[in-house]
Amino acid sequence: MIKIKNRKRSLVGDIMMIHIVYALIVYLAAASCLWLMTDWIVENNLEKWAARWTQELNELGTPLYEDDTKPDRFIHIEDYIKKFPEIAYVNYYSQSGKLIFSEGKENVSQHLTLNSQQIAQLNNTQSLKKPQIIEQELDDSPYVKTYTPIWIESIPNDGLLDFNLADATVDDITIAGYVELGLDFSPYEKQFISNLISGSLAILVIFLIILAISKKTIKRAVKPLELLNKPLKSLAEGNTDIYVHPSKHSEINAISHALNTTITALRERDATLSRLANHDSLTGLYNRNFFSEKLEQLAATNSTSALLFIDLDHFKYVNDTLGHEAGDRMLVQAARWFRHRLRECDTLCRFGGDEFTILIESTTQEKVIQLANKLVTTMSEQLIFIDNNQNFQVSCSIGITMIDSDLYTPDEFLSQADLACHEAKRTGRNRFYFYEKLKNETGKMEEDIGWSRRIETALKEDQFILEYQPIINMHTGNCDIYEALLRMPGEGDKLIPPSAFLPAAQRFGLMVDIDHWVIQHALKALSIQRQTNPTIKFAINLSGHVFEEVNLVKIVQDNIERYNIPPDALIFEVTEQVAVQHIAEANLLIKKLIALGCEFALDDFGSGFSSFNYLKHLPIHYIKIDGNFIENMTNDKTDQAMVQSMIQIAKTVGKFTIAEYVLDEDTMTLLKKLGIDYAQGHYIGKPQQKIA
Repeated sequence: MIKIKNRKRSLVGDIMMIHIVYALIVYLAAASCLWLMTDWIVENNLEKWAARWTQELNELGTPLYEDDTKPDRFIHIEDYIKKFPEIAYVNYYSQSGKLIFSEGKENVSQHLTLNSQQIAQLNNTQSLKKPQIIEQELDDSPYVKTYTPIWIESIPNDGLLDFNLADATVDDITIAGYVELGLDFSPYEKQFISNLISGSLAILVIFLIILAISKKTIKRAVKPLELLNKPLKSLAEGNTDIYVHPSKHSEINAISHALNTTITALRERDATLSRLANHDSLTGLYNRNFFSEKLEQLAATNSTSALLFIDLDHFKYVNDTLGHEAGDRMLVQAARWFRHRLRECDTLCRFGGDEFTILIESTTQEKVIQLANKLVTTMSEQLIFIDNNQNFQVSCSIGITMIDSDLYTPDEFLSQADLACHEAKRTGRNRFYFYEKLKNETGKMEEDIGWSRRIETALKEDQFILEYQPIINMHTGNCDIYEALLRMPGEGDKLIPPSAFLPAAQRFGLMVDIDHWVIQHALKALSIQRQTNPTIKFAINLSGHVFEEVNLVKIVQDNIERYNIPPDALIFEVTEQVAVQHIAEANLLIKKLIALGCEFALDDFGSGFSSFNYLKHLPIHYIKIDGNFIENMTNDKTDQAMVQSMIQIAKTVGKFTIAEYVLDEDTMTLLKKLGIDYAQGHYIGKPQQKIA
């Protein structure tokens, strides 16, 4: 089937068409009025002119009835007719209506006599006005005939002395005969039509000239609208680096102003979105997303560059002892110090937490060594002032790899720098290490890369496995809560614990994807379990990277609606260390999940320096006491005292307590005596893929 492309109408064409239609209407109306007015004028004057001509011809024709010996009686009539081209012919009739004389350009009369009806009408002498008959020829003839009597008036013989001018007595009228006048107005009509055609042609020429001028004028008038096409097309393609020039026309100028306002708003929006997508909100540095793109671009070039992976030493100690605000202040000041030591072309990013990355373009190893020395020395010499009474000296560890070959991928370069940074920390902190100086680390890097590929495959092909460990209610003895634990299939029937592959997942940015997988599959399994056990709940672990995931709450809500699960059947867990490191984000996320109806637990509680302080700031429901205090508490009075104090404080602030690592009956008995609310461990039940 052939598709016919529709032609777009133009504004100029539409305006011109309107002008043409209006002009035709005006022309036809004017011509019609002119035609009607001409007919009216002719008809209106017909009787007047006919009366005049017949009167004069009456007088000229009287000799025909008096004396037929005069030789010039015909000449006068012929000369008179020649004066008026409208008179086609003249016929004179006797009293009986018989034709006695005919004169004209051509004798077109077919009537040699008048009929009795015509004679009767013309013999009416009762009125002072002479009777007159006007007829139109039939058969589309152009002639109009008018008949009048030829009469002779005489004064009544009343005697001269008795004559009275006021006397109303009618004069004596004698009808001598009749005159017929044939009028031809077709020359007027032909002349009118000829003039109308000539005038129309002249008007058409003038109209075409005016139309051409109008088209040019209209095109010039709408030219500013055409000029808007280019910026609008560019704007539609997503380009906001444009400017619409103002116009002298107020209407178009208003459009230009509105477009410029819109473009400015879009430009500001794009800048804001780009800033949010590529910058860290706390330090203002580029974020991990921008770093990954930049590293990929840099790895594709042939120039020698360097990647520095920086970790602040003892950051956790500052965060735990002085609070989240002090940690943020430390990160902001560190970012400022790093920035001041770099070139304008170098790229500084906050990679996450207390980790920074730097990309040094077009450099050498010697220059990188100088820069690393400067950064380490500068950081160790700086003091971070928390308030007037407290300040801290903070150092950093730096791992470096040179980007000088195409043998590695961007992720592999990042892994090299990360491994070098770990080596710098392991050997005493406050120093830097080059990746090529490390020994026996190539195998570890390859192992990490291998893990990342296995994780990506497991996510893509749903190869991960969830096991469920029971958590018993110490007051009722019921087991309605199960913790969902992630496993990876190994060789044979063996399962790989998360401690083996999660470090690699963290280094390669796969933790958020793992969190999403666990949430979806755990909720799906929970919906199946609640069909037979409607009171069962699942505890789901979240990584620290969820605080960087803006869509987590929506993902949870979507899966709750998808699997028709009551929100209070979900208990989300995050470790105390992670929550403390992201205290503000954790507080906000926990509140959002609680607003959905979910519950929250703080895992590994007691491992931090100031654990009790966070109970006042985090709106959690459960605290899971760190297993290090539980597994040996029957033999360690200190652990018993710590656990007891945690339980008492938790009850005071209205939190439930869960004990991990319950390995025997003695521990179970002691925990019940101390008032623990829930317990979990191999003594109670090992993780299983199926819930009994």
